[in-house]
Amino acid sequence: MIIIALVNWNISIAYPWWFVLLCLLVGVLYASLLYYKSKDAERFSDYRWVQIVLPFLRFVLGSALAFLLLGPMLKYAGFQTQKPIVALLIDDSKSITEKDLTTAEIAESMGVLTEELEQKFEVNTVGYSDVSKFTTANQFTHQGSETNMSQALRYVREQYVNQNLGAIVLLSDGIYNAGSNPRFIAQDYKVPIYTIGVGDTTVYADLKVNNVTHNSLAYLGNEFPFRVEIKADKLKGKQVNMQILLNGNTLEQKSIVISKDAFFTEVDVIAKAAKLGQNKVEIRLSTFDNEKNKSNNVRTFYVDVIDGKKKVALWASAPHPDLGMLRTTINSNENYEANIFLSGFEVNGDYDLVVLHNWFATQAQLNLYEKLRVSGVPTLVIAGNQFNARIFNAGSQETKFVGGAKGLVQALPVVSGEFEYFDIDASVVQTIKKWPPLRAPFGKYKGYAPSDVVLYQQIGSVTTQEPLMLLANEGNLRFGLIAGTGLWQWRMADYEQNQSHDNVNELINNVVQYLAVKEQKKLLNVYSSAKQYGVGERVTLLGELYNQSLDAISGQEININLRDAAGKVYKHTMTASGDQYRLQLNNLEAGAYQYTATTTVGGAKLKDNSYFTVLGQQKELTNLTADFDLLRNIAQTAGGAFTPFTDVDALGEKIVANSDLKSLITEENKLDDLIKMKWLFWLLFGLLGLEWFVRKWAGGY
Repeated sequence: MIIIALVNWNISIAYPWWFVLLCLLVGVLYASLLYYKSKDAERFSDYRWVQIVLPFLRFVLGSALAFLLLGPMLKYAGFQTQKPIVALLIDDSKSITEKDLTTAEIAESMGVLTEELEQKFEVNTVGYSDVSKFTTANQFTHQGSETNMSQALRYVREQYVNQNLGAIVLLSDGIYNAGSNPRFIAQDYKVPIYTIGVGDTTVYADLKVNNVTHNSLAYLGNEFPFRVEIKADKLKGKQVNMQILLNGNTLEQKSIVISKDAFFTEVDVIAKAAKLGQNKVEIRLSTFDNEKNKSNNVRTFYVDVIDGKKKVALWASAPHPDLGMLRTTINSNENYEANIFLSGFEVNGDYDLVVLHNWFATQAQLNLYEKLRVSGVPTLVIAGNQFNARIFNAGSQETKFVGGAKGLVQALPVVSGEFEYFDIDASVVQTIKKWPPLRAPFGKYKGYAPSDVVLYQQIGSVTTQEPLMLLANEGNLRFGLIAGTGLWQWRMADYEQNQSHDNVNELINNVVQYLAVKEQKKLLNVYSSAKQYGVGERVTLLGELYNQSLDAISGQEININLRDAAGKVYKHTMTASGDQYRLQLNNLEAGAYQYTATTTVGGAKLKDNSYFTVLGQQKELTNLTADFDLLRNIAQTAGGAFTPFTDVDALGEKIVANSDLKSLITEENKLDDLIKMKWLFWLLFGLLGLEWFVRKWAGGY
């Protein structure tokens, strides 16, 4: 809660103060013209006070209107009092309710704690599993597919920058299976973290597939290795049978003897990529009667087998940090191979995409660009300080540039809300807002649709309608533009904010994936936004439809038959979004899915098919033994305290009693146009009405 107490206010104008005298003079002249020696003055002779009040009201009205024409500003200052904020950070992953504790019980306890804390603090609730978001205690489902505690702690810290964050209350079982160690994040916290431990710390007899290290991609005909980690507790002397299946067929069987109570071993396996598409690998371990958790004895993963890598060439006339950043980022996707060329540019159809960095400086570069387009090679243009608008506009692309006289400007990235070609995750959008600016040529672009724009330019505090990044499909040849250099800083900023390059990798690789599509001979093309999803994650299918002239068709019906691993078929219909079609699938169970898309254009039946997989909840079911030591360490590191869930009632009193959590009082200054004040309109309207009423009462017209 924020309370503002005003302490003073004043009115200022952009003109010298003697202009106020002119406003008063206008009021005097206005009142004189209306009432001095007028016929009404004779009618009011019996009421001396009316002869005074009416001119005075007209004088005030005329002076006030004249004064408002000067554009007066109302300045007022006050003190802002903000109560300390306590953020309840609650684990919403599936493992929480695997500990004899229900979602309703957690919601009830957090509701009681919230009521107690609200006596002194402002309380906000944040739920987290694979992502973090503000919510309420009664909206938790505890179905999250993974637990990223470090990302959740960073999220809360970022959301309350420059606010009076007093403390964090973290409810968790102490188990995390994604992100970095949350202890390192807690070390940087400036506010106390109070942890609530949920679950059972007792170690029971358990055999599990602890982890599998594997590549998500393999090439047809090659071998692909993977490593299986097996862990066992309190099963000394037992003999385990491990069975590994590839696409339902036994790949390897092995017998393992558990030699001690706390047992761990690794098994290396090599498989052959003999089938295109998604290859299913299952690891099955024996189960024992005294195991409390048997769901972690099985692990399933998928390997995507493809024909070969797509080739991306990075062309530039001089070295630049952007080139290394782009090569590293593109090569992080195993489907692509990027190489840098500073000379010896050869135009051929072997490239799936050519990135032209700081291009269009010479006629020779324009000629190479046109040869690429004639060869059907998609291009991504990055404009830099050598960018020549005249040469660029001579190119055959539809996008053109009208240059300004300011040279280069610092352009911050702002995500467009109209972009449709691929989804940008909300967490990535929040990260992009904090990335540094690119050095972009100042000017305007034309020849593109709003749905083509991925990022707009923000110059200073003004968000412009000029694209910083756009993607277009021109005559079935894809074209991309990044209107500035300095991309290497985005990679550094992403790591500084998130301790990873995942966000910038996702953005750049989505751009590359969209552009690296040569002339599409299929008239119907339906594809998924990703090849693998987690359980509970929304699956998006995108579709494109063309006639025989390769003109995009919108408003057509595209039918989808979705088949799961058991052979059951689900029927759906894609909806049109401009020239693109879209279908969102929710709540799919784990497994491999195939789909067939069909439609009819001009009497001809068109068909396309592909596949995707949904991975199961294995992460959350692998380990169910609570780790209270981690929660104690986090609380101790951040100056808080640890409390078991059974004693959560006492936590509220402990936080309320913390005298260091105080309200923050800051000075606040505001500046508003006086003419925007609604009460001023009604005041002047009232003066005019009062004058009219007195005139009528005294017999005037």
